[in-house]
Amino acid sequence: MQLPKLVCLCCVLALVGATSGTYNDARAAEEKPVSDTSASLKEMPLLDGEIWQAMTASERVAFIWGIGHVVTMEREVAEQRPQLKKAGLAAKMAEGLSGIPMNEITGMITEYYKENPGSLKEPVMKVLWDRIVNPRIKAGFVDETKE
Repeated sequence: MQLPKLVCLCCVLALVGATSGTYNDARAAEEKPVSDTSASLKEMPLLDGEIWQAMTASERVAFIWGIGHVVTMEREVAEQRPQLKKAGLAAKMAEGLSGIPMNEITGMITEYYKENPGSLKEPVMKVLWDRIVNPRIKAGFVDETKE
């Protein structure tokens, strides 16, 4: 796929995603912000179970969509520039999440936090990796065999 077509496709997907939420979800998000962004942050905070539980369904899907977007972009770049191709995090995320609808992924994460209330400080990405991605991949990073 040519880069301009890829950029257009990404823009269309972003537009569809931005307009797919309901008015009530958008209004609820405006009324109760998930986090305070007014403070000066020294580093990017991790999204954990406490924040995840407070998010709307649309916000959860948007987070998973963002992860998928990064994975897709890295895969496209690797196809155009084979020297960048490696079995890194994005490749393994793509393998492990392949074929699972976003709503199902968000449901699995939400269910994990409901069943494990003591793990609410655990980052969402850790839950995503440990509970969904890792069990579905064939080998570890750089194609090493999983034990």
